[in-house]
Amino acid sequence: MKNIISTGVLCLLLAGCSMINRERVPDEVPDWTVGYAMPSFYPVRVTKAYGINTQDDWTSILHTHSQFMTISDLERIKESQSNYDGYGLSLTFGIAQYSQIRYTNHLPDKVVLYWTSLFDAKFYITELDVTPKMKALAYKKQSYIRPDGIKRACYQTTFDFGFLPNGQVKVWLEGCGKYTYITELSPTSTPETDYNGNSSTAYKHDYEDELNIRAENANATLTPIPWDKVNKVYTSKHFTVDQLH
Repeated sequence: MKNIISTGVLCLLLAGCSMINRERVPDEVPDWTVGYAMPSFYPVRVTKAYGINTQDDWTSILHTHSQFMTISDLERIKESQSNYDGYGLSLTFGIAQYSQIRYTNHLPDKVVLYWTSLFDAKFYITELDVTPKMKALAYKKQSYIRPDGIKRACYQTTFDFGFLPNGQVKVWLEGCGKYTYITELSPTSTPETDYNGNSSTAYKHDYEDELNIRAENANATLTPIPWDKVNKVYTSKHFTVDQLH
């Protein structure tokens, strides 16, 4: 009997030890998602996206699709944001959000994106390391007063990625009526094809004429890239923008 009790206690202790470093996430925290923003004149296509949690040993695949030309359409964005010029990043009206295929509110340790700059048919891989500070902000319970005056509890659990035509990516955490700027990332790799093996020739065939027509209709020029305009961020008046400290 003593041996049985001792073994049971040991198992409980070992189980407790194995859980010490695991995240304790309240059920009310929403599942994390991603958002993609891009300049109307320099749209991109994300061909693969997923999050990795090394501690819990899982990979969560994110939904992706090819409707980025529609999402970044200049006239569509200007319907809601009349001052948008097509060069900058519209975080509110020029962004599309995508959920996980199998939902979890446990944050990844890394988010990996395979994407193509449709402007020049170049391919990039971007990796975001989700730091403890970022996780602390995402799991922090906050409150938000909606435009209709209703106060709600909320969390910042959406990773918004803003793609630039030189392969750089700006990152915000979104939620609670605010965007918290995190960092700007350089690509970790510049492969010769996209995730599915498509070449730059295929992308130029599919998108080059459409992009030129988009620019011509707006009397805009694509080169040289006007970085003062491209680096501008547009948001709704109902949202605030701050920075992670």
